[in-house]
Amino acid sequence: MQSQFRDWGDVRVFLAVMREGSTLAASRHLGINQTTVARRIDVLEHVLDVTLFDRTTRGVVPTEHATALLPYAESLEQAALAFEAEAARGKTSAPIRITSVGDKTFGNIGQVVADFVAENPGVNFEFIFSERYIDLTKGEADIALRMTPAISDDRLIARKVGQTYWTYYAARTYADKHALPDAFSKDMEDHRVHLLDHFPSERRNIIRCATVNDLMMAIETGQGIGPFPVHVGDANPNLVRCFDPPPNAELPVWLITSPAAHKRPEIRRFAAFAAPRIARNLKTMG
Repeated sequence: MQSQFRDWGDVRVFLAVMREGSTLAASRHLGINQTTVARRIDVLEHVLDVTLFDRTTRGVVPTEHATALLPYAESLEQAALAFEAEAARGKTSAPIRITSVGDKTFGNIGQVVADFVAENPGVNFEFIFSERYIDLTKGEADIALRMTPAISDDRLIARKVGQTYWTYYAARTYADKHALPDAFSKDMEDHRVHLLDHFPSERRNIIRCATVNDLMMAIETGQGIGPFPVHVGDANPNLVRCFDPPPNAELPVWLITSPAAHKRPEIRRFAAFAAPRIARNLKTMG
């Protein structure tokens, strides 16, 4: 059968399903409904005369055809992004506003931005490093990097870019005076445990901290023990790790945009550029 493939949009949907693992997750990433995603995949399979995904109760499983086509689809994506970039060259646009709680917490986002600007000198950025919740749907920022188990707002376009693994740390001065726990166990009840406000715990003697900076200050000054991502805690010369990350002590990292921001070509280009680099940096750092 001679292929009648003509639509780059179908390839974009194919890439989203490959990366997200289900039509539902792909629909959230693309900002369209799940039915449309499923229909576009059906059309692409019909046009190409191949089966791209096996449907299961847990989502979709790429076939050998899909895996073989993936690098070519990624090449099409890069060509489309380059096409948009060339069309936008010389035009002025509003800066891309990125919010997170800090640079190093999310895979050295500052360096990722610098690398993108080197290739796209006409694009400007603003950083909003804040502990306060920045509402993308209200236009307070364009892109957010967040550590959370899931994204509850279906309006947002979210891509999981990595995992952070957490464990407990203490100041070196604290460790010199106290026997640190060697596991997540009852031994921790002998210590002043500091946690962020939103961390659940049924333990006694918990001291709550409103921000990551407050938590870091408390632990660095020897006031007890507290949890940090390993790539943050291990990199701090003032801290020592109490024990290796326990099972299930990880949080996904999400790159999130609002539907309005996602309409801007330069934001779509940056999201596609940043996601694999943040993922690689997080793996390297932790």
